[in-house]
Amino acid sequence: MASVSNLTPLFRRSVVATRSSTSSLRGGASPPLPPFARHPTPTQKLIENNDAVFDDGVSPELALDFDCQHVSRTEGLYSWLAGLSGFVALFQFVKSTDPEGKNPAVNRVMNVVVEAPRVGPPAAAGE
Repeated sequence: MASVSNLTPLFRRSVVATRSSTSSLRGGASPPLPPFARHPTPTQKLIENNDAVFDDGVSPELALDFDCQHVSRTEGLYSWLAGLSGFVALFQFVKSTDPEGKNPAVNRVMNVVVEAPRVGPPAAAGE
């Protein structure tokens, strides 16, 4: 039969917490360095012609993307218009499904208990 001293770790609630805290004190790999400490600071100024370079102190990169030089202006315009018309088509589709009618909440007109007070000049006696 098992003794009571061998079963006490099973009845404790903090067995997992106790084991994990002791294993975390053993050491291990150091955490990665922050990005600003990975790259050495520049020792000289950038060239004057590099005015489109964005240097945030981590790694200088071009502020303008010149990656797609094979795409012409007309193809870029057509792609932009296609994306814009896709959003317009999605809006029109959602609008055609009558989202106000599917709203389970009551709108402001039906939620008014007392009519709104009259505003403006007082009515004439002859009316």
